[in-house]
Amino acid sequence: MKALGKIYISPVNFKDDDLLQTLSTGLSRRFGFPCAIIPLKQDLSFAFNPNRGQFHSSKILRRLKTVIPDDGLRILIVVDNDLYVPELNFVFGEAELGGPAAIISLYRLRPEFYRMKPDPLLFRERALKEAVHELGHTFRLAHCSNPSCVMFFSNSLLDTDRKTSDFCQVCRRKLLKLF
Repeated sequence: MKALGKIYISPVNFKDDDLLQTLSTGLSRRFGFPCAIIPLKQDLSFAFNPNRGQFHSSKILRRLKTVIPDDGLRILIVVDNDLYVPELNFVFGEAELGGPAAIISLYRLRPEFYRMKPDPLLFRERALKEAVHELGHTFRLAHCSNPSCVMFFSNSLLDTDRKTSDFCQVCRRKLLKLF
């Protein structure tokens, strides 16, 4: 792991300045590294599964982790596509434990997906929680048993909404030991 560097936030094929600013500020505050945004124009069709109507997150992660700039500590790939891994119906995100890259999907984080009225603040909170969670895995943090910790596994959106966007004391100590 590099001692100094940036966390790159890479939205793929979309632009949402409010969301990207929320992620940049929130991730910098929680991890203590500067963040930079580098949008990516990528054809993700290589990861699309027509039988499921979803994109295989592991395939995207494997391909796009290679675009991390030389001064990058980590890269967070942000997509607006429905993601899955073969063992699950869908995922909010995925990361390599101890690796350089993580991916999150915004697709199921919007209240409108559940036929509710739009709530931009709730949407940004959910995205930040998922971003912190997945990047936490890249810093070797496993799932936490504390339901209010950001590293708690979100089996559903209820779990995401219940937890905070911060690390519990135990996970914070583990993170600080890495630096």
